[in-house]
Amino acid sequence: MAGGGFLLGVTGGSGLRTVIAADSDLPFMPHAFLHIPVDGPITFLAKHDEMGQGIHTGLAIALGEELEVDATDMRVVCAPSDRAFAHSVWGMQGTGGSTSTWTSFKQMRTIGAQFRETFVTAAAKAWQVDAGTCQAVNGHIQTKDGKHRASYGELASVASKTKLVEDVQLKPTSAFTRIGKPTPRVDSGAKVRGDAAFSYDRYVPGMLTAMVVRCPYFGGTLEGFDAKRTGAVEGVHMVVRVPSGVAIIADGYWAAMRGRDVLETTWKPGAVKLDSNELRTQFDALSKEPGTVARKDGEADKALGAAEKVLEAVYEVPYQAHAPMEPLSCLVSLRDDGGADLITGSQLLGGDHFAVARRLGVPPEKVTFRNSYLGGGFGRRANPASDFVVEALEVALAGRSLKRPIKTVWTREDDLKGGWYRPLFINRIKAGLADGKISAWDHHIVGQSIATGTAFEGAMVRNGIDQTSIEGAADMPHGIPNLTVRLTSPKLPITVQWWRSVGHSNTAFAKESFLDECAEALKRDPYELRLELLAKHPRWVRVLKLAAEKAGWGSELPAGHGRGIAVHESFKGFAAHVVEASIENGKARVHRVVCAIDCGLVINPDQVVAQMQGAAVFALSSTLSHEISFRDGLVEQNNFNDFQLMRMHEAPKIEVHIVKSDEAMGGIGEVGVPSVASATCSALRAAGGPRIRRLPVGDQLRG
Repeated sequence: MAGGGFLLGVTGGSGLRTVIAADSDLPFMPHAFLHIPVDGPITFLAKHDEMGQGIHTGLAIALGEELEVDATDMRVVCAPSDRAFAHSVWGMQGTGGSTSTWTSFKQMRTIGAQFRETFVTAAAKAWQVDAGTCQAVNGHIQTKDGKHRASYGELASVASKTKLVEDVQLKPTSAFTRIGKPTPRVDSGAKVRGDAAFSYDRYVPGMLTAMVVRCPYFGGTLEGFDAKRTGAVEGVHMVVRVPSGVAIIADGYWAAMRGRDVLETTWKPGAVKLDSNELRTQFDALSKEPGTVARKDGEADKALGAAEKVLEAVYEVPYQAHAPMEPLSCLVSLRDDGGADLITGSQLLGGDHFAVARRLGVPPEKVTFRNSYLGGGFGRRANPASDFVVEALEVALAGRSLKRPIKTVWTREDDLKGGWYRPLFINRIKAGLADGKISAWDHHIVGQSIATGTAFEGAMVRNGIDQTSIEGAADMPHGIPNLTVRLTSPKLPITVQWWRSVGHSNTAFAKESFLDECAEALKRDPYELRLELLAKHPRWVRVLKLAAEKAGWGSELPAGHGRGIAVHESFKGFAAHVVEASIENGKARVHRVVCAIDCGLVINPDQVVAQMQGAAVFALSSTLSHEISFRDGLVEQNNFNDFQLMRMHEAPKIEVHIVKSDEAMGGIGEVGVPSVASATCSALRAAGGPRIRRLPVGDQLRG
């Protein structure tokens, strides 16, 4: 990339010179940066991963607003692994938590403005005119009188010898010409043509493919294996034990799979024999114990004792797999100097980079990572243990004698049975009702911690409380005077981690569903009750009112149809959903979803709409049908035949309404998930069904 043109970044950094060949005549200030070739499109290295959420487009729009270049005129590529591309808040490279846009917005604009002003200065010098007479227009610098005009590429040589203009003024919102306008995705063309680079597609000359037989029992161990039949399969080069199981290394996917199918293994189950029904019973019992207090306002116990009426309910969400459309993979090439080159699709490239270096016992500079488009992530590819990446390294080390690059791939079945699920949660909630209001609220959450025992424990676990387990519950702003939230985090061998919307996927379902139960007991409209409880929180109220208005809350519905409403804040974004549903032959049928979203300033409304639509389908799938369950210590699900996602013919009409807001920017990708489940279950209740307190709905409507 440095063969000719101009490279620019901001802030001091680290060792990008090991990633790209830097021209000594070019300024070198690594971070998110650009390459302007003399001939060709501007290349933007995006530090956040593109996994279908449109972030490459959003970041390019923000940068292009100040640079005066349309995002669709840029070439946007995945940045390599390097500290220069660290997350602006986390301190290491990664993508998740619906943070990419709001944490990078000012940074991207600043880069664009610095680049623009540096080229203005360079052009003025070349033309021997005052810089004040020059301006950037659509990828060019030109004088205001029209006498001089040149593209960024034509000015690249002189700009490379010009000192970076660091002190720049960013545009006021009123001057935006690109931010806030619907913009096509910069990655659409490559994906439509089929030449987008996903991890599973990556190939290097001489590459072998590996699959791993992993223990089917969480906490179990390998007692032995017989590889005679596997070794006889054409194309199989090696069968070798690795920490996670037994690896079959072969010429390609099918040889590895055939070899794995005939491998004979013997496993010893773990000490805990997992069964979903037993786990639910154990968690329910724990929910009756005191737990650790996460929030305490007033005296909930006393208020419950003095209440005119006390409601109590238990809500449950199951283990959930992420099930991205592209299964996991990682290609490893070991180097003679003890380092390694890896190609993968990772949401946590910084963590994976250091995990690999640590395992190899070498400095991070001896490890390089090339990232790819991610065929869905939902948190799975941001694994706190770097599980699939480190496993691929272990396979490569075990097969070192083959002296060839090895790509370890997972099948769909591997992914669904391989763990790192959203945890099972039980929520026991009590509410005291007095004088037509909710006078007390006691919420006990029981579920595994996703942070305990990981590198994130220090930041995410406070006083023994995993903040991700209580988010959306311990911070509910509903003005209930006596409110207690407690947590119990049982320890189990099941590996768990964040799943799209993390703890909010559980707490919003429980909180919003129980609010509806309170409204029913108080004979109050659930929409009106929420307006009253949230009166001091205008962003909550705005999305709630907008969703209700657009859905026609209170208007007549077709016979057998019902509506449900819910509102929730997560990841600095606010979303309300109204769901219209019916019960047909004992099964749920969702007809319409109306969503209102306030995420502050919007960069690309098309991107927001697409994310909210996708989030609704994602949430409906987990609400209505799919789950991970255990019987006799084994995961029961195998593939999409028994872990059923919503199909196209089942999908409802989804309407997205964006609140025009000048409030602080927030997230999008996860914000559209939490309030869907409770709105759906309340709609089914209004349609004549039972109160659903356990997800998925499944066959609970048959009666």
